[in-house]
Amino acid sequence: MKKIYNFIPSILCVIILFSSCGKTETDIKTGQSTLPSPAVSSSEGNNNITSGGNKKAGNEPEASSETETPIVTENPEQSQEPEENNKTIEAVIDTKSGYADDNRQINVIGLKTYKKIKSKLYKDKAAKNKEFLVLFLEINNKLNDKDYINVNYLSTKVDGKEIKNSVLFNEPEGFQTIFKNIEPGETLRGFIVWEVPEDWKKIEVIYDGWKDSSNLSLNCTFTPDDYFDPPQYS
Repeated sequence: MKKIYNFIPSILCVIILFSSCGKTETDIKTGQSTLPSPAVSSSEGNNNITSGGNKKAGNEPEASSETETPIVTENPEQSQEPEENNKTIEAVIDTKSGYADDNRQINVIGLKTYKKIKSKLYKDKAAKNKEFLVLFLEINNKLNDKDYINVNYLSTKVDGKEIKNSVLFNEPEGFQTIFKNIEPGETLRGFIVWEVPEDWKKIEVIYDGWKDSSNLSLNCTFTPDDYFDPPQYS
């Protein structure tokens, strides 16, 4: 019985030894380590490791993925058109001198008054104390396109008062109205007529029908001293 009591401590030592070995083996199999992990500097990790895990130099700047667009400054002097190209030509004609350029030629070929103009079918008669003042013109179209003379661009003053041109049933001296198309390379002879006082002193006529296309404004001023008969119509 005394021998058995002496053997119990030996058995306990063996049990404790095997328990310790089993725990170490279990820790190794599960991959767990009891050693502390080495400390890593947070600043070093941020500077040397990219989001993809690749290392880069701490002082090297990141390459920009966007391409900068150069700024071009417009020169205002180059964008503006020369003022000379937009300047309107104030052309003046009278009974002795006309106007000509690369597009057209205009001449006054007659200035005359009528109390009445009649034919076999119609009779145009001016109102009391008034008369028809007829301006005869010749216009040569040098363009490759038709040139239309538009009555809406005509403005007239008689002795400082604005008046409208008149419309006749008849054709004075056989001439047709000037307000029509002129074919390319053709010459049109026509007339403009106003009903004016018999004692009129001065008439001022402006035509701006070529102002937009040719920068041309046509001006003419007449008095009763400028009367002369037009040529025979042909």
